[in-house]
Amino acid sequence: MQAFYDHKPSTLEATGNGSYIYRWEIEELVPVVTDENINEEHSSQWKCQEVTVWGPVSSNKITEAVINELWESNDEQKLVNEYNAALLDVYDEETAAAKVAAYKSFLTARNAVKQQVDDDCAELGIN
Repeated sequence: MQAFYDHKPSTLEATGNGSYIYRWEIEELVPVVTDENINEEHSSQWKCQEVTVWGPVSSNKITEAVINELWESNDEQKLVNEYNAALLDVYDEETAAAKVAAYKSFLTARNAVKQQVDDDCAELGIN
């Protein structure tokens, strides 16, 4: 889920009820000052993606929560089925190439998410 903050949010935050909020893709949104809005207040906002993870927190739990947030459970299965069908020559050449590319794109994106979570967990001392 995308969230916005007036201050830079932490990567992991205990909520006090046994759950934690994990945040990634944290970026500062700096307002653009123009002649038309030069007299207005200009303060940065922060944008990020976030999920709730129930304790005890582990790298695997966070990874699962993030992946489930980004993709529905049947998305990967659909891509795998289409990939396999492409390998078995069910599709014409152009469609098969597109199905293979879609699955590779998914795997690349999922790997990037896993790497981000692993890096954050290493920094936070979470196994």
